Amino acid sequence: MLKYFISLSIPLLILLQACSNKEDQALVGAKIYEHQGSYKRLFRQWNRMGINTGFCSQELISDPEFMNEAREHEITTFAIFPVYYNPEEIARKPDLAAILQNGEEAREEWVEFICPSREDYRQQILNHARRLVRHQQPDGISIDFIRHFVYWEKVYPDRDPASLPISCFDSVCLENFQSECGITLPAELGSNPERARWILNNHGDAWISWHSGLITGMVKDIVEATREEKPDILVNVHLVPWAENDFNGAMLRVAGQDVRALSELCDYLSPMTYAHMLKRPPGWVHDIVDDVHQQTAARVLPSIQVGKAYLENEFDLEEFRQTLEAALESPSSGVVIWSWERLVREPEKVKLFRDIIQAR
Repeated sequence: MLKYFISLSIPLLILLQACSNKEDQALVGAKIYEHQGSYKRLFRQWNRMGINTGFCSQELISDPEFMNEAREHEITTFAIFPVYYNPEEIARKPDLAAILQNGEEAREEWVEFICPSREDYRQQILNHARRLVRHQQPDGISIDFIRHFVYWEKVYPDRDPASLPISCFDSVCLENFQSECGITLPAELGSNPERARWILNNHGDAWISWHSGLITGMVKDIVEATREEKPDILVNVHLVPWAENDFNGAMLRVAGQDVRALSELCDYLSPMTYAHMLKRPPGWVHDIVDDVHQQTAARVLPSIQVGKAYLENEFDLEEFRQTLEAALESPSSGVVIWSWERLVREPEKVKLFRDIIQAR
């Protein structure tokens, strides 16, 4: 009997140890939006480089060959799932656009956002999330553009916090804010900018709580909808790369991302710490990871850039090395590169990335 028990226990212990090792393994991910060529060759290269997770466009997630090869090569797949950035839908229904405190539409260059109070749009997003998970069965969903409008990609350290946009102040949000918070706007306020100014001056705390609740509530609904389809699905939430007190608390005040509340709903929080393009030193990546970690129960997974973006000055090999090492420093749970397409343009960075990951 003892011999029989031992013969069963040894394989079980090996299995449990393997599962534990997989859970403890750092997540090394790549954002990938499109790929020309062999998926098998792609994932073999990822295996050699230590990349174990793909944060993938929905087009790739919907490609059976891509998904089959990912599973064959033991690559975890997250479907990138944008929420309030939807220029195609705004072009189709212009009245969906979010409205800033100055009365203008929430739009700057390529970034344009939908009002987060539109129930029809929320249901559209939730139905899409359900269908995606039901039919494609990704390992995870990576919730992107889940915030209020701000073009953070061009918010530099010297930015005046008062110049950052606050939204949404369209008629739907104003009506919902009043009814849900028990606040009545004075009848003499004739324009949306006047109403926005009155709210922010007289009920600023209530507004911040309410507008961040829209974001947290949407994440909660997406998580519940996708876990109805796949109970073990992993959830990642993309964060604006600001510390809690940056720009006078703009993480909550402007972006509406309540890091503590979001951490209770997801497995990973992923600040988009693109240091070079934000005019930050490489070590800043670790500072943001540590700040988010201090606030949350979720694992923190920094996303870093690998090629230059927005700025013309070069993002050289040494700066990339320092950025990658800062991203991997404890308490980080790993790293995600933005993006695979950019990395493979620079073979020296591919080699450096592989060497650093393999040495860990």
